Amino acid sequence: MKKIAVIGTHGIRKTTICHTIVARLKELGRNADILQEVARRSPFPVNEGTTPDAQRWILHTQIASEIAAGVYGVDYLVCDRGSLDNYAYFVRAFGRDSVLDVLVREHAKTYSSIVYVPLVETTPLEHDGFRSTDPDFQRVIDRHIQEMLRDFEIPHVKFKGVDELIPIILNY
Repeated sequence: MKKIAVIGTHGIRKTTICHTIVARLKELGRNADILQEVARRSPFPVNEGTTPDAQRWILHTQIASEIAAGVYGVDYLVCDRGSLDNYAYFVRAFGRDSVLDVLVREHAKTYSSIVYVPLVETTPLEHDGFRSTDPDFQRVIDRHIQEMLRDFEIPHVKFKGVDELIPIILNY
């Protein structure tokens, strides 16, 4: 199974991008599915009021969900978030954790492709009843994601469009 993580801060249309990628792969006759973001299932508080337990639950549930999805027999699993961007919310609230640094860095190696969706300041944050609408919070998360991509030396592609991305996914 090829596992593609679409990562980035909240409110930048990752979910829409994931659905578009899966639709394009299916149009090409590939067996593809999406792994929805796990944070929305968190029994703990998220966003600015998060707790260490909340962020650990989200991080570990992401990894466990990816492992479980491997038994369903899809050829391409497109993950709406990955362990790295989930960890960025922990880092923002509590700082880096040496054990989680290793976990996230090593887990990143399980992805066939990591697609970083950059923050575009002109995209307004929409109130969806879940994610923060504070643009400063959004920018801080994006900055942490970029720092960890660099610090952990994680290979990734910067999202420029689905048409440019599909050949990368298929030819990995």
